[in-house]
Amino acid sequence: MKESILTTTSSHIGSPEVRTRILLNLSISLAVFVAAFVLAVYPDLFDRPLATVINSVAGHSNVFDNLVLSAYYGPSFSGVLLVSLIWFCWFDSTDAEHRSRILVGTLASLAIGGVSRLLQHVLPTHPRPYYDPAFHFQLPSGFLNVPLNTWNSFPSDHAAVFSGLAIVIYIARARFAVAAIFLTAIVELPRIYYGAHYPSDLLGGAALASIVVWAVQAPFFASLGQLGARWERTHPSYFYMVAFFVSYQIATLAGDLRWVASMLRAASGFGPDF
Repeated sequence: MKESILTTTSSHIGSPEVRTRILLNLSISLAVFVAAFVLAVYPDLFDRPLATVINSVAGHSNVFDNLVLSAYYGPSFSGVLLVSLIWFCWFDSTDAEHRSRILVGTLASLAIGGVSRLLQHVLPTHPRPYYDPAFHFQLPSGFLNVPLNTWNSFPSDHAAVFSGLAIVIYIARARFAVAAIFLTAIVELPRIYYGAHYPSDLLGGAALASIVVWAVQAPFFASLGQLGARWERTHPSYFYMVAFFVSYQIATLAGDLRWVASMLRAASGFGPDF
């Protein structure tokens, strides 16, 4: 059997080795999240200087601006690649524990987006660079001028979901970690370039993802994941029908569903934006 970093010859779901590794990663992730929050509260320390350097390139080359725009808007250059790697990891082994960890981690990555959006409304940090009066945002060429929401941008729900997938890939197949991190960086850095997020937003989103994904690797959740793996064996047609739908929503960040929800909210005048 090909082994993940949490499935070795000397460890299993409830082993002390697994528990220790999970607790260590949870502690590190929490410390990074707190540090990112502090940076977000004091944006002049880190966020605005670095964002200024990144945004200073904008508007000088139509070709480069549109390449960055492709990574910013196109799911094929972002979530689709990461979800494809998730499916490679899934089919790379039929071991029940291996698949259960992939399953709970991937579902947690989807849920992280909602948690992050809630924190954007609750935490007192900063607006998006695009709307920040203290940041002189330079508009890139080719910008589609789609209005961004105007509430605070920490932590990034976009970074949280895709970083969660990268962590799942690392857990399932550690040798893919570099590729997953590289893909996530390609997806997320354009969000600074186009004024959607400050660096601390991305760091905070990644740390939040790490907290949640490592938390669901605990024995209780990993055992629940084995129920899903068992469903795949007993009712594969139903399992993969649902899995395809969920995978599509993750890869596109449920863009069409959120668009419909926002239109309904605007028409009714009730409820939060999405």
